[in-house]
Amino acid sequence: MMFSNDGFLIDQSSNKNPSQTHLFTSFPNSAVDLDDDDENDRSVENKINNNPSYGYNPSNEQHLSLPLSITTNNIKNEQLHIWQIEYYQKYFQIDTQQLLERLLASMTPQPNKSYFNSTIKHNPDLYGPFWVCITFIVTVAISGNIVTYFHLPDADFQIDFSKITLSAIFIYLYWWLMPTFIYFFFRYYIKFSILWIIPIIWLQWLLTIIASLISGSVLIVTFWPTVNYGRKHFSALSMLVILFIHLLMAICIMFVFFHISDKNINMKNETIILTTIISSTKSNV
Repeated sequence: MMFSNDGFLIDQSSNKNPSQTHLFTSFPNSAVDLDDDDENDRSVENKINNNPSYGYNPSNEQHLSLPLSITTNNIKNEQLHIWQIEYYQKYFQIDTQQLLERLLASMTPQPNKSYFNSTIKHNPDLYGPFWVCITFIVTVAISGNIVTYFHLPDADFQIDFSKITLSAIFIYLYWWLMPTFIYFFFRYYIKFSILWIIPIIWLQWLLTIIASLISGSVLIVTFWPTVNYGRKHFSALSMLVILFIHLLMAICIMFVFFHISDKNINMKNETIILTTIISSTKSNV
């Protein structure tokens, strides 16, 4: 090594590498400096691996709780009113699997489980009750006309479409007058309303009582955990009122749609006899 005239240190070693000129103000990294840098890098990596909150870790993305941005959809939902159709869209967000599960839960009472708090409360819907009620209305009207057809002669039978209107008034009035959600207990009446076609009075009443007890038990199991807040007398009275209205609706449907009195049948037979006598006399004349 030697100093040049400009103050630079010139390396004149005999190896094959080309000569390097070094300034006194800047020096190349030595082997010791490189080892220190490697140790620093390793310590930083250890901190990141040992402490998930240190630095960025993609696995922690699901644990981050950032505030939701205010969007136009959120503002629109807050501004909706009860008389707008868009307000009811949230009550129709249900798929087929959830609908079938709720149907099954409504048909099998579970005393140790609050059906309202575990299923209905988090995602209430109107889709199931709406279509179950429509199905019940149609089956009641059709079954009532079939019962009339069996009890009256063919010549006097006419389809009574007013039964659809009456059944819709009975059922939907009963449904909307209930102060809380009524879910799928009409499912029992759909089956028994078809069996009401059988022209046996005691069997029809027996089916009515059985359907009322089964669906009424679903109502009690569903609403009892909701209204039971320490006031036992008030809770029991509420359950009795619900059961009474429920049984009253079943009796009204039984009398209006499936009960044909003997007086009406005798009057029809008398009119048939009179018409046949009048037609025979006219033919003889």
